[in-house]
Amino acid sequence: MEQATHQAPISNSAGGSPHWPSLLGIAAVTFILHLLCIGGYGYFRDELYYLECARHFDWGYVDHPPLSVAVLKLFTTFLGEALWVVRLPGILVGCISPILYGLVAYKLGGNRWAQFLAATFAGLAPVYAVVSHLYSMNGIDICLWAAAALCWISAQTNRKLWLWVGFFCGLALLNKLSGAWLLTGIALATLTTPRRDELKNVLPWLGLGIAVLLFTPHFIWQQEHNWITREFIKNAAMNKMVPLPPHIMVGLQIVVTNPALSVMWIAGIILAIRNPQYRVIAIPYLMVLIILFVTQRARENYIAPAYVFVAPIGAIWLADWLAKSKTRVISYTSITALLMAFTLSLALPLLPPPVVIEIADISPIKPPPAEKGAKNPLQGFGDMFGWPEMAEAAEKVWFSLPEKERLRTPIYGQNYGESAAVSFYSRDIEGLKVIGRHNNYWIWGPGDWDGQTLIIIGEIGPNLRRDFDSIEEITRLDHKYAVPEEADAPISIARGLKIPVKDFWQKVRLIQ
Repeated sequence: MEQATHQAPISNSAGGSPHWPSLLGIAAVTFILHLLCIGGYGYFRDELYYLECARHFDWGYVDHPPLSVAVLKLFTTFLGEALWVVRLPGILVGCISPILYGLVAYKLGGNRWAQFLAATFAGLAPVYAVVSHLYSMNGIDICLWAAAALCWISAQTNRKLWLWVGFFCGLALLNKLSGAWLLTGIALATLTTPRRDELKNVLPWLGLGIAVLLFTPHFIWQQEHNWITREFIKNAAMNKMVPLPPHIMVGLQIVVTNPALSVMWIAGIILAIRNPQYRVIAIPYLMVLIILFVTQRARENYIAPAYVFVAPIGAIWLADWLAKSKTRVISYTSITALLMAFTLSLALPLLPPPVVIEIADISPIKPPPAEKGAKNPLQGFGDMFGWPEMAEAAEKVWFSLPEKERLRTPIYGQNYGESAAVSFYSRDIEGLKVIGRHNNYWIWGPGDWDGQTLIIIGEIGPNLRRDFDSIEEITRLDHKYAVPEEADAPISIARGLKIPVKDFWQKVRLIQ
């Protein structure tokens, strides 16, 4: 690999200003792309669950801290719960992230093309597009890591920015517990390099205090709930996640960041190894990479927030490399555009489902599954289909009961997607109650259910059957695009719980 023409300082203090037309241009393109498919397909499983979490607002949830739910609650309180509203906050932060990546490249000495390339990576790499478009904590995570990284790099010349480092690290922790990786990575990079001298100033310690203060409410919530998220993480790793060996994980990352754009993070790693100045910046990324290599438990987006510590470095090298030849520019641009059209068609709900299935079938690249269980032909899009039909079918079963029996019969989903879908689509039906055993639905409990009658969505195992006098299957779902677990799931009526409701609730607990 050619050495970059810049020997970039850790923080660019040479003057000048960021190339705002490039940064704002990529942000605008990113926004338009998301806008084209903001109502695509339907609510994602997690979006329905987040809406239900927002209606039970708290300082924590089994599977995530409260920040992303608080943001969603703010938007839905004023704008309603339409699909475009649910996706808007994630899309907005997804448009801020490219700007922040470009600013990081600028701070490292990158010219306007380096800033443009870094912004393109954060705006249009498939994994970033996915986590920004479908609302969850993950899109916010990308943005908060980038903001913290920018402030940390800039704090070398402006100590006051250490306060903002602490602020963004605290928000990252309040958004996702992997924010601890961000905080630890920055601490490690500071302590093990000449930047440790900055710790003689009080401001980094005040920044740490801000981070701790912001995270404290969720820490208290965890204490009050017996550290239930620890159980969630353990069970998910053992029962849900598919082990990813390091070589498979690296290959997957090349695919989900677009092979042409992945050149940036690969080059960033190599340059960081060769150049001590860049090495300081890359330490947080390398730390996260080692953690994921050792644990072998990772989804494709787990390392995505950490790319801010290497991709802008690679963007500087790539900009210099491209500048040496017009042929390089034309070739790289053409390859990137073709790959972008292909990868984004499988990352965003842009195309009709049959076309997506056809593209996935002919694709020579078959990403390994991140979770156990049957695979859907629509890949991750399957979680956006079948929910209204499920709710409608459950309602019909509920209405088929005599009124007196109906009003004491809740609908029980065996995972949070099923419970959240019925909660959302049937919430205007007077007297209809929804309960569930999965994650926060288990915490919310069975309500006033008396154990006499229960409508159950999903396949029923022998243990559950033994707990009731009778279970009768009433109907089955039929949706060709839904995930296998729900595509043809039965809806049954269970009668006569044989054990106390309290004991039953402990027995069906599913935290993963």
